[in-house]
Amino acid sequence: MNARPTSGSRCTDRQPDFTLQWAQRQRRNQKMNRWIMIVVLGLLGGLHACTGGDTGLDHEATAAAEQEGSSADTATTSNQPNILFIVADDMGFTDIGAFGSEIATPTLDRLAYAGVRLNNLHASSACRTSRLMLFSGAGAVAANEPYPGEYRGGVLGLDYATIPELLKDAGYATYMAGKWDLGDVEGFRPEFRGFDRSFALVTGSGPFFAEYFRDSFPYWEDGRALTPDDVPEDFYATRHFTDKMLEYLQSTEEGTPWFAYLPYNAPNWPLQLPEDWLDRYAGRYDAGYDALREQRFARATEVGILPAGSTLDGFEPVAEPWSNLSPEEQRRYSRAQEIFAGMFEYMDMSIGRVVEYLEESGQLENTVIVFTADHGASGGEHGVDTGRGPGGGGPGEIPAGIDNSLENFGRRNSWVDHGRGFGEAATAPFRYLKGSLTEGGLRAAALVYHPAAVPAGGVSGEFMTFMDFLPTFLDIVGTEHPGAGPYRDGRTINDIVGRSAWPHLTGRAETIHPPTDAAGWASGLGGGALIRGNYKIIDQAPPGEEGPTPWRLYDLSVDPGEHHDLAAEHPELVAEMVEELETNWR
Repeated sequence: MNARPTSGSRCTDRQPDFTLQWAQRQRRNQKMNRWIMIVVLGLLGGLHACTGGDTGLDHEATAAAEQEGSSADTATTSNQPNILFIVADDMGFTDIGAFGSEIATPTLDRLAYAGVRLNNLHASSACRTSRLMLFSGAGAVAANEPYPGEYRGGVLGLDYATIPELLKDAGYATYMAGKWDLGDVEGFRPEFRGFDRSFALVTGSGPFFAEYFRDSFPYWEDGRALTPDDVPEDFYATRHFTDKMLEYLQSTEEGTPWFAYLPYNAPNWPLQLPEDWLDRYAGRYDAGYDALREQRFARATEVGILPAGSTLDGFEPVAEPWSNLSPEEQRRYSRAQEIFAGMFEYMDMSIGRVVEYLEESGQLENTVIVFTADHGASGGEHGVDTGRGPGGGGPGEIPAGIDNSLENFGRRNSWVDHGRGFGEAATAPFRYLKGSLTEGGLRAAALVYHPAAVPAGGVSGEFMTFMDFLPTFLDIVGTEHPGAGPYRDGRTINDIVGRSAWPHLTGRAETIHPPTDAAGWASGLGGGALIRGNYKIIDQAPPGEEGPTPWRLYDLSVDPGEHHDLAAEHPELVAEMVEELETNWR
């Protein structure tokens, strides 16, 4: 049941005391006693989880969860579940507290320890290609439709039915508030691809404040292009996306299940924050990115999130050593990372507002919450670049008129990122960053929360890709993809490649993919990669070098850091996998 709101939805721009608030509500509502038990068990399981052996889910815990879930109200368990799907932009693998971070993320930590954390989910290496995989259930190359004049040069093809279209077919209301990046032209924006309501940043990046960005203000609502005059004077994108999503959820007709897609553009560049959040992490990163990398790895090991074989031995940063930087260079990098951390905490606070609304309105127990990064960490050097290393991605040139003085970092008219070194600190022990087909570019931190079906406290090391989200969501709501052939609106659609992860996540299956399944990626900069079973081939050159290179082969089950090339030992396997990549994924 979609009850009406019990409190206002306007953001207070401060991180609430969730422990106190949740405890008070639990005392008022006996049904939330199950939540306390699951969180405690999840915390214990998360702190002591070991991914070095059996990385599947606890089937005894599953049975207990199913038995506990059966005692819930009939009205709750018999309804189709709602789905809240949250995506963070340019987030590193260890940027959440439950994955090893020092950044305050109480909402995501609570969901993570009360659900299952995923440490072997593979996205694509960039924002748009990850979203192509996500919304089509197929590879990015197949789902892309060239479109001259569109700013990316392509759109999500109409020969694929999208997640919101398929869920609308199943009777769901569909909402979006956040970054789209799948087409900013007529016929391909969110309102044309299945969303009932949408407030969208249609391009790959945009301002967080009400100001023009590269001569545009790329925000649309329900098919209407907006200008800075159309949004509140104190507009801040993360807050506004959250406000809009709460508005849409509160408008849902009672009894109608919903799919809510909340793809924040935080903490993508330009790094910007409301004034009263700018100094939240002042001084925290003065020791630099080399020290942070060691701290993150130690904490990630402690909370049990790293896959077997993870090590910093042999890890070779691309960023120059922190000690080589001048004091001014160090200050610019550390200040940018302070703002990055504040943006991430602000996003967590905003997610907390949505979770709080769901709880107060009685919808939390019947909502599946999925949170994921869209790829590996960003290493953009704009605003901080020393000029002595390879670029870290992002725009080639900073527009004229931008004020990137240290005093203006994070404010209006600034255009900075936190640099390759801090990106590597958030991605280690995996190699490289966003834009690379290595594990540092592809592997995304994620969690799934739904105590009625998903055992608490688990860490899943099963291979999964963004192509699997679409069939997983269809499985959750009890419907199927129609398959290749005629679809509504006179379209003919393709079948999907992904598989549902729901049987595995709920403890009813040990795996998601059989060992013969493969997933492939092709880089627009040259090179490709394919994963099949435990093995991965890749021929993309390292950052700053030209490629492609000779094919390399890694066994990710024991070498997720891609240190030990096995190509010379298994030439036939390499040839077989290369043929599959060229045949099915280019």
